[in-house]
Amino acid sequence: MKRYLTVFVLLCIVGTAHGAYFQYYAGQLRAYYEVFAQDGGLFNGSFEGTMNHLTYAWAGGSAAVPPQASSGARSDIWRDDLGNSIRIQSYSFAEGLAATTACYTRAQTYARTQDYLNNYGIFYQIKPDTDEQNGDDVMVYYNDIVSITASGTTYVRIGGPGTMAHLAITRGQLPPVPTEPDSSKEVLRFPNVPLSNSGGDWFSGVHTFPAKIGDVIGIFAENYAVVIGDGPLIGEVAYSTHTMILTVRAVLSGDSDYDGDVDFYDLAKLANNWLEGVDSEPPVDTDPPTPDPVQWASVPKEEPRGGTFDYWAVMTAAVATDPSGGVQYKFECTTAGGFSSGWQGSPYYEVQVGRQDQRHRFRVKARDIHGNVSLNWSSELPAAP
Repeated sequence: MKRYLTVFVLLCIVGTAHGAYFQYYAGQLRAYYEVFAQDGGLFNGSFEGTMNHLTYAWAGGSAAVPPQASSGARSDIWRDDLGNSIRIQSYSFAEGLAATTACYTRAQTYARTQDYLNNYGIFYQIKPDTDEQNGDDVMVYYNDIVSITASGTTYVRIGGPGTMAHLAITRGQLPPVPTEPDSSKEVLRFPNVPLSNSGGDWFSGVHTFPAKIGDVIGIFAENYAVVIGDGPLIGEVAYSTHTMILTVRAVLSGDSDYDGDVDFYDLAKLANNWLEGVDSEPPVDTDPPTPDPVQWASVPKEEPRGGTFDYWAVMTAAVATDPSGGVQYKFECTTAGGFSSGWQGSPYYEVQVGRQDQRHRFRVKARDIHGNVSLNWSSELPAAP
């Protein structure tokens, strides 16, 4: 045991992380709207009032006084560069009113990662910090949050004329990118399906992919909302919010499970490798960590970080123990996709949930190095203010 402990201490010393970070490289964010409102007959023409603009677009239109038909649309998309993290968030809203059967209203709006009309994507380069250099290994962590609540038709669009046929994150793709991102450069690819008013998320959880300092990371995304109809269509609205978060971390020496910690889980994996081939095999471990179920050390809470859509759920599980010495935790949001964690070595978890007071509910399990998972979930609790 002294031998293992000595190695573990050395791993912790060698594994000190430095601050690899993202730096804006190229590309832009654009928002678009198209609006039409008409009295007297059904609409069968093209949109009017079309506009495209960097980062923000808004339009409204009406027909007749007082208006029997009106429509409005707005898209807002922006990015935050937070050192070792990137956050890209878009908000799309469309509203329509057709008060009588003689009216037609139509509005659509969308925001996308696009620079002008012939270059898709927004690009960041991973840069070295103190004692780091190009070529050093890093891990990139990805999560997204999709919120859709509307009576109109709204979705995160994948495909359509003039858009990317799918959403993707690439590694090594350099701008300009006039059409599709290079599939050979893709490290995360989203399914080619629309996510509509049913809400949720098709790519939930925390996902990771390996990279190197100096790599260029490309992000391709679009958010879309539309209201189309003839009267009576009273105050129908559609809106959706899509948030993407990427974080880069240096790979710690000895972090064999890439969870960002050199902990006893890694030590146990190392010890098991050393024991491989020994004549006397240890007893088979079939018991999950204790206690089962996992308890809460700090119940889920909602914390503001600044901004209308910048609220976070934070929580801490009570430390579970296991004879193998290695324990991981998995936090699950039971009320919406996109807010759950993967298996991680830390009993602490936080995730951006968007708007205030959504009260998403969370629960947690534990597993040991042999894959023995808690038989029961912890109590399920809401993240309340």
